[in-house]
Amino acid sequence: MPTNLRPDQLVTLLRRAIRERMLVPGQSLNQDELARRFGVSRIPLREALRTLTGEGLVVMRPGIGAVVTELHAQELTELFDLRMQIEPALTAATVGRVSATELAELRLLAARIDQLAASGSDVDAWSTQHYAFHRRLFELAGRRHALRLVMQVVNLMEPYARLSMSLDQGQDHAHQEHSTLLDAIEAGDPDLVADVVTKTIGMSRQRLSIAVESDAAAADPLAALLVDLQDER
Repeated sequence: MPTNLRPDQLVTLLRRAIRERMLVPGQSLNQDELARRFGVSRIPLREALRTLTGEGLVVMRPGIGAVVTELHAQELTELFDLRMQIEPALTAATVGRVSATELAELRLLAARIDQLAASGSDVDAWSTQHYAFHRRLFELAGRRHALRLVMQVVNLMEPYARLSMSLDQGQDHAHQEHSTLLDAIEAGDPDLVADVVTKTIGMSRQRLSIAVESDAAAADPLAALLVDLQDER
């Protein structure tokens, strides 16, 4: 059924599908199938894929076509380094800018994250709320160029962050991190805000490294043997 979706709407849908692992890293994107499912012609779809290629979420491979970007360990390290450079200062910039109403909004978002964790909801629901919390926090800093850059990095990493949450108990750490962060913003302490964010990114780096190794071993049983061999040397 034709939907008349615009290219920007297709970008939003596909970006979310990649972020939420409906389309997984390394997956080939069949343009005919996607056009059929979205009820559009290939023209707006191609335009959407060009936008996603510019954002780094999709790559075009000769003889294959559009493929969801697959990040390797070195690339993930580079992206974590970028987050370390941008996020602490960006989040600290919310100090003195966030109104009482906006702070209450952030606390409500954080409370919803806690409720999802306590109810045993699936990782996808928790991760979607977690993503919304941090995006809103970054928006409130009032720095649109930094927001654009950091969200591009976050979108690239989100499929892997969800993987780490599915293999690790990262949800257990989020409550204290969010509580401390929001208290620091309310107290007007930008240094503490930056410190909390820096430590959170460091912990995320450790969790993701373990999760990616576990996922690689599960996908390729021989990978575990190779790791053992390297450990023996």
